Amino acid sequence: MNLYKSIRLMKKLTIFFLYGILLAGPGTALEKAAAAMKAGLFREALVHVDIAQAQDRTNAEVYRLKALLHEAIDEPNKAVQAWQSCLENTQDNALINEAKVHIQSLQGRE
Repeated sequence: MNLYKSIRLMKKLTIFFLYGILLAGPGTALEKAAAAMKAGLFREALVHVDIAQAQDRTNAEVYRLKALLHEAIDEPNKAVQAWQSCLENTQDNALINEAKVHIQSLQGRE
């Protein structure tokens, strides 16, 4: 195995090791979703986002993260739905603007 492949393998193993520690330890569903997202495990992150959503259906940040994850795995319709839920549950102008930009961009792809 050449050096480049060894380094890549070590990076991947480190990410999975750290991710495993984060999921095994205490933490909210959103923290676990963020850890999975950072590790590139988008579908796993969605599992934790769904848990967070079940715990608090009015948290706009949950819907924001869910929308970003759906965008990352190329599910634009689900992303739009999540952004719309985000809009319905926030008064934050920056988040409102972010959601509108994403919705417009996603709907332009159809």
